[in-house]
Amino acid sequence: MAIVTPEKSAAHDNLPTVRETNEVGAILTSDEYFKVLRKKNTRPAFWKWKDVKAKLDQLAADPLREAERRFCTTINSDTEELAGAAPFVFIGWQILHPGEEVPNHRHNSYAIYHILQGRGYTIVENVKYEWEKGDTLSCPAWAYHAHYPQGDEDTIMYVVQDMPMLAASRTLMWEEPQGQENIRHAVQGASKSWSTTRTDVD
Repeated sequence: MAIVTPEKSAAHDNLPTVRETNEVGAILTSDEYFKVLRKKNTRPAFWKWKDVKAKLDQLAADPLREAERRFCTTINSDTEELAGAAPFVFIGWQILHPGEEVPNHRHNSYAIYHILQGRGYTIVENVKYEWEKGDTLSCPAWAYHAHYPQGDEDTIMYVVQDMPMLAASRTLMWEEPQGQENIRHAVQGASKSWSTTRTDVD
C-alpha cells in the first residue's frame, strides 16, 4: 500500500478517461447470449500420413529462416478461429536435420513430443533427456527447452499442445529467444511470430 502523491494524481488526470459504456461493451439478453454462445459442432477430421509427410519433405528442402521451424499443423477447419485439430488441441509435425538446433525458448502451453523418427536429446530446465524413435517427452508449461537432433537421419516429432485454448482466452505467452526482453503476449498487434528475431514476416 502506498499514498498517492499529488503529482501522481495530476498525472492520472491527464490520462484518456472512459465514463460511458464503450464500443466493445455489448449488453445481451439471455436469449441473445445463448445464440452467440452456441458454436457449430465439429466433424471428424482425418489426415493421411503420406500427405503430412509430403508437406514435411517440402519444408525439409528449405533452409531455416532465422528462428523458423520446419513444421506443419493439422487443423480441423470446423474449429474456426480456434485453429486446432480439436477445439482446444494443437497437433504439430516437426522435422529437424541432424546437427540443427531449436534454441532455448518457452511458452505457457504444455508440449508433448512423440518421436516418430530419429534420435537426439532435449534439454528442459537444464536436464538432458535423450530420445529415440518411439519415445515421448512431456514438457511443462513455461519451462525452458531446446531440441538437438543427432545421428544420420532427420528427426520427426509429433507435437501436442493446448495453444488454441490459451489463444482463445488471449493468455498465450511466448519467449524466444531466451531473455526477459523477448517475452511477449501472443495477440494480434503484439507479435508477428513466436520469435522476436523474425524480420521476414508481416
